[in-house]
Amino acid sequence: MIQILKRVIFWVSILTIISWIIIALFGKIIPLEIKIGKSGGFYMLFVFYGLQTAVIFTLFGTLKQNDSKKLLIGKILITGVVAAIACFVAFISVFSGMCLWNTDHVLFEYKDNPNNQIVLRRKSCGPEKGIYPIYKTCKVNYITSSLFWIKDIDTAQIDEKMWKRIHKNQ
Repeated sequence: MIQILKRVIFWVSILTIISWIIIALFGKIIPLEIKIGKSGGFYMLFVFYGLQTAVIFTLFGTLKQNDSKKLLIGKILITGVVAAIACFVAFISVFSGMCLWNTDHVLFEYKDNPNNQIVLRRKSCGPEKGIYPIYKTCKVNYITSSLFWIKDIDTAQIDEKMWKRIHKNQ
């Protein structure tokens, strides 16, 4: 029974590490964004502690009873170094999120589907009156309220018959 539990912990840890790497890579490639909102505390805890904990839990599958003392110490040291690197990567990824894109206001809404919008987005760091922000116009397709697809767009190229202008005071 203990062997089965060790295998389960090991493989869950491996799958967690692989998932974390895939999500990080796809997050840089595809224009899909997740609005963290109220569950952000849990997400940040997972990013900060989840990866290195998963690396440490891989010891359940890598340590064997018949390993020599040197091999056991070597595996533990290598796992510790990898966990420290994972901690550094998590630390960098948490603090790199301080400069985020936010929607300033909606410019247009698709007439047939209000979940498709053209918005003015702002990227700034720190408080709203901090460093000079960067602005861009994007088309946003809301998949859910927390998951959306972002694509840069030139408002001169849109068909105004298909899009309804949203005035700023609304």
